[in-house]
Amino acid sequence: MKKTLFLLLFIFISTSVYSQSYLGTITKQVNFREGSSSDDNIISSLKPKTQIFIISLETDNDYYNVIDIATDREGYVHKSYVKIGKLVSKSNQSVFSPTGKSSNYNSEVKIFNNTSKTLTLKLNTELYHFSPHETKNINLTPGEYDFRASAPGVIPYMGTENLNSNQGYSWQFYITTRSR
Repeated sequence: MKKTLFLLLFIFISTSVYSQSYLGTITKQVNFREGSSSDDNIISSLKPKTQIFIISLETDNDYYNVIDIATDREGYVHKSYVKIGKLVSKSNQSVFSPTGKSSNYNSEVKIFNNTSKTLTLKLNTELYHFSPHETKNINLTPGEYDFRASAPGVIPYMGTENLNSNQGYSWQFYITTRSR
């Protein structure tokens, strides 16, 4: 029993820690689908040279889970139509700034979308959407959260945050540009 539990724990840790994201491009016009099957609904058609964000190189039915960077829509494309590009590293910097102690056991997070774009924030498996310049307060169970912030036309930003109990946090989403 102990060996089985250790093996399952090792598999879980190795898949979550080592799943990496990449930029990619579409090589030939392809259907962008809601799921990982040719039977799933089509979101749109992606043209060659469309830039995508590959969430993980792990496939489901030979489909990659991707984000169309131009629209910030998440879906699936068959891996045979994808050219894998540059690795997108997770941020190792904390983005949620502590604001002080709270009487609430849960972590209280105030998030401000300081852009003119719609923000999509994924915390573990939960999705949050923010209109331009919108502020939301979210109560979260203390613990570790993988996050991914994305917006139309923006390469997603990812990292991990550890949120403490009885603690307030704030985060301001903004977009930086870099010249290449």
